[in-house]
Amino acid sequence: MKTQVTLGLMALVIGTTAIGFKLQAAESTGERAATAQVERVITVHKSASCSCCTGWIEHLEENGFEVTVKDTDNINQVKIEHQVPRELSSCHTAIIDGAVIEGHVPATDIVAYVDSQSRPFGERTIGIAVPGMPHGVPGMETGRQDDYDVMAFAAGGRAESVKRYEY
Repeated sequence: MKTQVTLGLMALVIGTTAIGFKLQAAESTGERAATAQVERVITVHKSASCSCCTGWIEHLEENGFEVTVKDTDNINQVKIEHQVPRELSSCHTAIIDGAVIEGHVPATDIVAYVDSQSRPFGERTIGIAVPGMPHGVPGMETGRQDDYDVMAFAAGGRAESVKRYEY
């Protein structure tokens, strides 16, 4: 009887230890999964004196983006290099995962675009833009809210609205 009790206690200790290791392993895997979220790294080309660009960068950082800022004295050259159509241009140009982001595009739209497998112009799609500087977009919070479109674009000026904001 004493042997059975001792063996029973040993089995309980071994079982409890095994369960503890199993739980600890599961927790570690869960922690890794939580920290393995996609890191969003974006490079923003802007004029050093532009305050609305700084507001947009803060918006990106608040939404989990890691932002590298490159101030330039010739933002138009950056737009030409990245084939941004003149009609869609704004005050800054950003690059993320090879895609061009022009202007005050909301962070959620950038994530949706980068994560999407479909593009309006297929492989010819260069990126997305919010043309001009509408009031109320991230970085342009002025108290007024303008309607605006997020436009996908391709070389040669082809563009198509992929999302419309109406207020």
